[in-house]
Amino acid sequence: MLRHPSAFTSSTKQDVPTELVLIDFGLSFVSTLVEDKAVDLYVLERAFASTHPDSEPMFASVLQAYERALTAREWKAVKNRLDDVRLRGRKRSMVG
Repeated sequence: MLRHPSAFTSSTKQDVPTELVLIDFGLSFVSTLVEDKAVDLYVLERAFASTHPDSEPMFASVLQAYERALTAREWKAVKNRLDDVRLRGRKRSMVG
């Protein structure tokens, strides 16, 4: 799967109101690591939340697309790791 380390909303475009497309793949690379996928999703989630406060439905669509693209086993691993990454992120922001 392609990894997109600069997953910010400035790296997206929306041609159709219901379709989000990632652009700007200059820093991207292919990775099969669960940690990489989870961290990318977390960074994108934080970017959505910081720039578009009402973006929960849009991020939920991203998660649904991931779930459809992966096998059930792969998705479970990524989802569980995303939960772990979220916890790490919260601890980091609480500590400083």
